[in-house]
Amino acid sequence: MFAFHHLRTRLVVLYAGLFGITMLAVASVAQLVIRHHARDTVQAELTASGIVYDRIWSLKAEALTESANVLARDFGFRMAIASGDKPTIDSALVNLRHRIGIDHAFVVDQAREVVGDGPGDLVKAVAELPDRLEPGRNNAVVGIGSGTYRLVASPVLAPTQIGWVVFAVPLDRSELHALDRLSAIPVEASILRRSADGHWVDPSGKLAPAATLDALVERDGSEGERLEILSGAQGPSFMMAKRLAGPDGRPSAALLLSYPVAAAFAPYRSLQFGLAIAGLLGLGLVLLGSRRLAGTIARPIVELDAAAKALEEGSRTEVAVRGSDEIGRLAESFNKMSAGIVEREHRIGHMAFHDALTNLPNRAFFREQLEGALARAGGRDVAVLYLDLDGFKSVNDTLGHPVGDELLKLVGDVLTEVATDAAVSRLGGDEFAIILTGPKGSDRPRTLAQQIVDRMREPMMAGGHLIATGTSIGIAIGPEDGTDANTLLKNADLALYRAKQDGRGVFSFFEPSLDRAARARRQLELDLRGALRTGQFRLEFQPIFDLKAERIGGLEALLRWDHPTRGLITPGEFIPVAEETGLIVAMGEWVLHEACRQALAWPEDVRIAVNVSPLQFRNSGFTNVVFQALTRSGLAPQRLEIEITESVFLDGADAVVALLHRLRALGVRIALDDFGTGYSSLSYLRSFPFDKLKIDRSFVANVASDESAGAIVDAIVHLAGALNMDTTAEGVEDPQQLESLRLHGCGSIQGFLFSQPIRGAAVASLLEQRASQAA
Repeated sequence: MFAFHHLRTRLVVLYAGLFGITMLAVASVAQLVIRHHARDTVQAELTASGIVYDRIWSLKAEALTESANVLARDFGFRMAIASGDKPTIDSALVNLRHRIGIDHAFVVDQAREVVGDGPGDLVKAVAELPDRLEPGRNNAVVGIGSGTYRLVASPVLAPTQIGWVVFAVPLDRSELHALDRLSAIPVEASILRRSADGHWVDPSGKLAPAATLDALVERDGSEGERLEILSGAQGPSFMMAKRLAGPDGRPSAALLLSYPVAAAFAPYRSLQFGLAIAGLLGLGLVLLGSRRLAGTIARPIVELDAAAKALEEGSRTEVAVRGSDEIGRLAESFNKMSAGIVEREHRIGHMAFHDALTNLPNRAFFREQLEGALARAGGRDVAVLYLDLDGFKSVNDTLGHPVGDELLKLVGDVLTEVATDAAVSRLGGDEFAIILTGPKGSDRPRTLAQQIVDRMREPMMAGGHLIATGTSIGIAIGPEDGTDANTLLKNADLALYRAKQDGRGVFSFFEPSLDRAARARRQLELDLRGALRTGQFRLEFQPIFDLKAERIGGLEALLRWDHPTRGLITPGEFIPVAEETGLIVAMGEWVLHEACRQALAWPEDVRIAVNVSPLQFRNSGFTNVVFQALTRSGLAPQRLEIEITESVFLDGADAVVALLHRLRALGVRIALDDFGTGYSSLSYLRSFPFDKLKIDRSFVANVASDESAGAIVDAIVHLAGALNMDTTAEGVEDPQQLESLRLHGCGSIQGFLFSQPIRGAAVASLLEQRASQAA
């Protein structure tokens, strides 16, 4: 696009462009009309030439037929044919050729023997003509290797038919010249032939390829447009084809009539030239008139433009108001805008760099302040305190966002009041940051963080609610912890993450180990995603021994990760990362499908137990995942045991209980894992009747030596029995623990005493071994 610096130029170009477009449209329509008219005229002339050609050959065929009939009625000629007197026949044919002025004349007898001179392929075509010629026809066109010929045949009767007299006229340039002379326009005529593969070709090889000629010949006899523009001897030409019927009626040659395009458009050159002259004169007049009109319109706007530039540079300016039209009203509006521009600039600048809710500097302003503080630091410390509120989400969820917004305002006021020697900003949500500059090694960041933590422990009244809140703070000090704003803020965020891990309501300083840990965790997350994609996970199975039946009653599926470079990574290392990132949902789905698939090969009385993460369990599609795993594997639902922990109830027991009932409806067994280590376990048992309680290893470890541990195990076993639930003791590692658990009536055990986790391939042999021992 062109950039116009003056309105006057734009108007002139606009008017001239519109006129030019109009003239171009007129010229295009005129050219289209001329083209159609010229094409129609040429088509009519070429069609007439084709008719003339037909008439010429009709007359010539009649003359040749009459000459042949005269010869055929000669008694001596008939006797020569009947007796096979070839010298006499040749003499008669030579006389006939000289008399009527043709190149080739032949006699074909009943045995299809040909008498006469000519190329071999022509003689062959003449011999085949009587058999191929359609009834009622006496002439046809044939295209052969030596050329294209029109053959005219006349029977010889004595009184029955004893042969044929055949004339062959070559369709060459001399033969077509008569057609050129008779046409009203300088038409050029030539002959097309059908090749062996069925395509139409130009023997001279100067015309278009076969596919184009095929389409042109096919138009003969069709209604509507029959012309095509092709390159000919005289350049681009209008061309029309007329099929010439062969002996069997199928065309073996075609007459190609052409007329140069330049000659067709020549009569219209003066009209086209006149349109061009008129357009140029009109364009000149439009340019003169539009320039004068544009000057009148643009002058007041030029003044407004100059005033706007002055205003842009900071000068307070006004323009004179002339008249009451649109430009006059525009001048008035400009003067009002100029009066209020300074006020709006101040307001916009404040909004761009301040938080609308707390009126504190926002993230963009904070970053500028931090960059400036680092640039001016010299030998001083620049500390960043990164903090967010503990439990702020629950305030929004339970009391509503208006109350949450009011709380954020109060927090901003508190921070501003406590950090009088620092710059406080709100970065977004419940995150705040403070920039504190001081002497090298100053303890001020620590004391300020402690003051904020202490002050934020005090309840605040927001929206009519007394809210107990708190804050966690991460501290990074530049330039040691970062020489630029991004690095320093990132390290403060890592320190904040450590503070939250340490129990919230505390502050923590950045250490290089935090950055290394963050990088390692990020790498572990990337590796986890790759492991899911490339299939690096596998399952191991730990047997669950039924103490009453003295057999293996089931196996628990345990996830293992064989890292390609780090080797075996323990679940305690990668499961927390998978839960934080949500990858545990996909991993758990794979475990369910794989465990069911492998368990299908085990005896029908052996169950498979799968531990389910709370995040996976709370997923809305978990029931469908279980159903798909059972359906695709073919495993009976009662052989699958889902293990959950009490933490699944933390977000509300009603939804969890409903989900458990849906799983129970499928026929799946439900076990409560780590029983006794959470809160309100008895209320969960009252809400939902589990199939099994798994006694946590912390009670099993001292069950043989500690009476209180034994009492707890005994209580759990009796409670399960009263509720018709099975029990499994986890972490059984020595015979004393086993004996004590038998005495307490525990149903089954799981631990290293019986078996360590084994590969899936070893399960079958272990089951067979235990079955043979039991026998």
